[in-house]
Amino acid sequence: MFEAIRLARVSGFVRLPKEIVQELLKTSLEFTEVVERMEVLLDKKTVHRLKRGRKAYKTGKYVTASENEVDKVLAG
Repeated sequence: MFEAIRLARVSGFVRLPKEIVQELLKTSLEFTEVVERMEVLLDKKTVHRLKRGRKAYKTGKYVTASENEVDKVLAG
């Protein structure tokens, strides 16, 4: 084992089982999601817009549009 650590230091590479790499990636993505959610929840304007949107949805006071219609509005 110590030989593997020494070789890893010399070569600059570390070998990990595929399962550990997959778990690290999954955990990294979950952490990113938590950070993004915290950023949204700390932004009062965004939280206000989300609440307003949820209320509009619940009361049916919203407008539907096709992708083309949205593109036209966003294009100005």
